Amino acid sequence: MRESTTTGMISLDGPGGLVYEVGAITYLVREDESFRYTFVPNWPVIDLLEPPLFQGVPGYDLSLRKTEYVRENVTPTFVSERAPSESREGLWQLLDACGMEYLDKIEWLIRTDTRYIGDGLYVRPFEKREVGADVDVADAIAGAANSEQAARAVLSALCRGDALFLNGEPIADSERKVLHDVLLSMYEKAYRAREEKRISGVRAAAERGAYKGRKRKPMGELVLREVVSSYEARELDAEEAAARLGVSVSTFFRRLKELRLQG
Repeated sequence: MRESTTTGMISLDGPGGLVYEVGAITYLVREDESFRYTFVPNWPVIDLLEPPLFQGVPGYDLSLRKTEYVRENVTPTFVSERAPSESREGLWQLLDACGMEYLDKIEWLIRTDTRYIGDGLYVRPFEKREVGADVDVADAIAGAANSEQAARAVLSALCRGDALFLNGEPIADSERKVLHDVLLSMYEKAYRAREEKRISGVRAAAERGAYKGRKRKPMGELVLREVVSSYEARELDAEEAAARLGVSVSTFFRRLKELRLQG
């Protein structure tokens, strides 16, 4: 029996532009229209998080500490409260806005700019990368006290759930939380100071009439059409198309919609 799958990463925005990868969610649909949702928690990341930033994933009892949560022919609460239903009025307009021709709820959650207001969770494209790759953070930790960039490098690895090493020795799970909290405090302080300086500069420029706002990223129509052609021919997925253009996935879909409206 033929089947297809779509996988996204349930994510949560943290302070200073950090993104926590909470866990992967996969939708599998078979040709007889039966389906399955599988959620695989990223426990090394979840264990870093506390209320009110993170209060769980709706519909899943995380106290059970399962390696995966499976729902056969049942749409999980996390998905149903965010994605449109098959009977939703205006469904085709919602799909068209995301460059979709049929409803795949995980794919829609990946593509849409709409955010659920009940919590900070959303779905990003699932990045194929080596799981558990060795990341030695000795140099970054040494420089973190004086470098926002160094602190962010370690925090980003923690937010992905990477296996971390210090001078070749693995950092124990019990130490990841301590490392995260200490570095986050330093990073937030440095980030706020930089943002305050940037905002002050923008205000000063605006008063002089020199600030014109953020410019739309230039993109040649020929290049855009070539990438869209490859995307529609399934030679590129949305993430690869966006990377080829140097924009975010959501920006790619906006430009795709604009191009289609132009005919």
